[in-house]
Amino acid sequence: MHPVAVLKERVMNHFIPKSVARIQRSPGTPTVLIATIDPEIREALTDLLEFAAINAIWVGTVEDVNAIVARERIAACLCGFWLQDGTYREVVRNLRREGIEIPTIILSAPLYPQEYRDYLAAMNLGALEFLAYPYQKRDFERMLESAIPGYSRSAIQQDSRNRHGFRVLGVA
Repeated sequence: MHPVAVLKERVMNHFIPKSVARIQRSPGTPTVLIATIDPEIREALTDLLEFAAINAIWVGTVEDVNAIVARERIAACLCGFWLQDGTYREVVRNLRREGIEIPTIILSAPLYPQEYRDYLAAMNLGALEFLAYPYQKRDFERMLESAIPGYSRSAIQQDSRNRHGFRVLGVA
């Protein structure tokens, strides 16, 4: 069975409905677009984003990526291998075709063993980085720093919550 079919079969109950984006906002912080359908990638990134001073927009389709980048100012894009209607290849190609300069980091999938050819394919398409699963916090922070001008680990605050339970994010 094709790897895409296997992944879709395993995560069918975890798909984000088409054309729906989950958005977390904090004024004054960079916005990162995260495109994935893999629940394990979502869980791993959610843990890494716990202390990162960024806004996250979560989508699950190439169509949604195109719609978001057309109307939002996006600092970087994190993209899993497969989306509901395509792959990271379509995302990177569409961004390059439209002349949009958004640094893109490709995320390897837990259910799909990372191969050097995947890294090369991502770099040849124009991706900035390739983050291999399991994701390490140090590597993730380094990639954010290289992708987002002015972003640094000093922009990361302790997890402080206001009385409503929302995270308070800081910037450098």
